[in-house]
Amino acid sequence: MPRSMATRTLVESALLVAIATVFCVLDAYVPVFALVYPLPIVVLVVRHGVKAGAWATVVTIAATSMIVGPLQGLTVLAKVGIIGITLAWCIRRRFAPLRTLLLTSVAVAVSMVFIFGLGAWLGGFSLAAIEETLRKSMSSATQFYRSLGVPEAQLQQAQTQMSQLIETAKIILPASLVMAVVGVAGVNYLLARLVLGKLGYKMEEIPPFARWRVSWPFGWGYVVGLVLSVVGEARGMPLVWKAGANLLSVFGALFLVQGMALCWYFMNRYHLNVAVRVLLGVFAFLNPIVLQIVSWVGLFDAWLDFRKLSLESGGKIT
Repeated sequence: MPRSMATRTLVESALLVAIATVFCVLDAYVPVFALVYPLPIVVLVVRHGVKAGAWATVVTIAATSMIVGPLQGLTVLAKVGIIGITLAWCIRRRFAPLRTLLLTSVAVAVSMVFIFGLGAWLGGFSLAAIEETLRKSMSSATQFYRSLGVPEAQLQQAQTQMSQLIETAKIILPASLVMAVVGVAGVNYLLARLVLGKLGYKMEEIPPFARWRVSWPFGWGYVVGLVLSVVGEARGMPLVWKAGANLLSVFGALFLVQGMALCWYFMNRYHLNVAVRVLLGVFAFLNPIVLQIVSWVGLFDAWLDFRKLSLESGGKIT
């Protein structure tokens, strides 16, 4: 490698490591930075390879540990090293967007297991502690509203609803974690595309939202979840019922996205203006029944292909 190019690579690497370190330090105080601080390592790996990214991760861990402590430094290994390097490797290999998202989701899952395991080992994290904190917060809020003179009947109703919400959250926790993993991976991927695009890096095209569609085999996940839910409740088998509820939550969310893509397709087809689209979107998100209908429409679209996308792609279903 020519000296000028080596110097340029070294300077660029140092700059990206400095940016990553700043993001990691800020994340200790403003957790939203967790969504952006893998990006410098992603850029570095895409431009200079996995080895450069690995060394940069080590340096970032050391720098962060010295500034805000070794615990935050260890989280860098998970959030920057595992997620950032995996995502960048997929982009560097020019994998298709869906494959990149799936592999990055696996990396996010590994990262979450590492972080939760570290928290449990150090004694600062447990699901029971979170539930207890929520219930104490609910009790404090109830006392506050009681002091303001809110009728006891309304307070009892609010407490019952919150308790049901907590119990529901406990039941569908696995599904919530799966959706959170995919969401974090998706946000990181989209941000990486944005940053790399600004730097002139060409990436695999993502189909327009109106053409997003999964094939019918995914629908069997929803069907299995429905069967398990019905059988588990009818036969008094809590584990079976909970497994079904989680499958319904995951695949229901998947087909909700597909249903929204179908709606967007017809909005484009009939040239609805932005104001109408916003009003329809707000109405849908404020009405759980409408969201459920959109999810079912997405499920049937996987089977019936309302947009005839499989025919347009020569029988290939995306």
